[in-house]
Amino acid sequence: MHLVLMLFGVLIGGTSAETVRQRLFKLNDECNFGQYQCLNSVCVSRKELCNGRNDCGDNSDEEYCSTSGSCPKHRAFLCDRNYNSYSKCIPTSWKCDGIKDCTYGTDEMECNEDKNTLRPGFIYKKRVAVALYLSNNTVFTSNDTMRDEIAYELSLSLLSRLALKRVEDISSTELASYVNAFLVSCIDPRKFYVLDLVSELRKRTEAQNYTNPSVMLALCNAGEKITTQDVEKLTDVFWTAHRQFWTDVQALSVLALVCAAKQPHEVFDLQEISKLTMELKKRQYRNGTVENLKTTALVMQALFASEHEADEDNFDEEKALKQILLAQKKDGSFGNLVNTYYVLPVLNYKSLVNISSSHCDTPVIDEKEALKDLMNQVGDKRSIQYSLWIGNNRTIERTITLNVPVNISFYRIMEFAAGVDYKYRFEYNMRNGKPYIFSISDTQDDPENGMMWHLFEAVSDSKGDLKPITKSPADVFPSDKQHLVFWYKCVTWTM
Repeated sequence: MHLVLMLFGVLIGGTSAETVRQRLFKLNDECNFGQYQCLNSVCVSRKELCNGRNDCGDNSDEEYCSTSGSCPKHRAFLCDRNYNSYSKCIPTSWKCDGIKDCTYGTDEMECNEDKNTLRPGFIYKKRVAVALYLSNNTVFTSNDTMRDEIAYELSLSLLSRLALKRVEDISSTELASYVNAFLVSCIDPRKFYVLDLVSELRKRTEAQNYTNPSVMLALCNAGEKITTQDVEKLTDVFWTAHRQFWTDVQALSVLALVCAAKQPHEVFDLQEISKLTMELKKRQYRNGTVENLKTTALVMQALFASEHEADEDNFDEEKALKQILLAQKKDGSFGNLVNTYYVLPVLNYKSLVNISSSHCDTPVIDEKEALKDLMNQVGDKRSIQYSLWIGNNRTIERTITLNVPVNISFYRIMEFAAGVDYKYRFEYNMRNGKPYIFSISDTQDDPENGMMWHLFEAVSDSKGDLKPITKSPADVFPSDKQHLVFWYKCVTWTM
């Protein structure tokens, strides 16, 4: 709320030689979770507030430290009102944040009701995890406890969905939302309980002529390579979007194309996007909005991401931002979750293209623990036999039986097995974006001697009753009670 008030103060102030964006967002350098932002924008430790020293340099950290009256807007919560006649004022954002900043801990009292009503509906939803990160990423970088709790709730949310239905039955847009939320929460969306959400989304986009730009943006944020064909589809979507959702879809298409332009293989030149953004700018009304609050915020995200400087001749960003701030409700939201989701990044000069896992040191979800939890996961399971045979005469044989969720690839089952038994550890090469195995149990393909790993389906218990599988393990989806075999044997060369 403090940030919004500061921004509003800047908006109604006079003009200067600075660019619009410099003027609007120069105060948006928030301190991290464990710091206090002085009035001169210096960040000091929370513990240094009211410690008797001028740590800020402007002495703003030593003001309102012993008051019986009202507190200023930037420190609107009065500590220990019922315990002392005189007490200090702290920022309202410090109330109910898990840290006792008041002498008697009054800032952490009467929090249960708020937390119980906010957490299920606000803090732990997919979109709000993203909005929290884009509006103030210190929530994730400086407060591991909150980040871990968010990660846990997100994991539980998707697992609950998967317990009731197959991953194929979950919409692509919902999976895309999970991918984005997992990235900011330090969960690997490619290894979520042996499910590869990124590959699942990619498989769907390749099977369709139409591309949903929000899905493509999630894939790009997750590091999936965007192809020339993807760019062509996104561009086509921009010009053929359904009129009812025209501007929203166009703005999302621009965001996805901007993300594609940032990838190292340069499949799209950002200079080509000006024609598209000009179409968005034409939609602005005289009062500064673009159709409605949500669309205004989404268009501003697209412009922030695609243009380094504001195009003041064709789009009034200052007027648009003023309209956004005027729409804020007393509870700090912007009317509903969707509006708030799109607005908060704008107030921090960010966009959905800034979704990233770069702040993650290590994954929150431990893979070994995830594998253990998977065994007890509620929902339909399939029993899969996975065998390793080594030698033309099967000199060495080992078999593992696994109960795994339905509709996961054999590649993920192999990862599962490798986590259970190190003898199943493997290495692979990527061909056409798919993994192909060249080593299992430290035994590599030996082309000179003609010994290679071959994948088979054991049709029956008979030694010779095997059906060869030439596809990548990532494209093999076993059925219940199926027996799959990797056999290290001599290659039969044919002309």
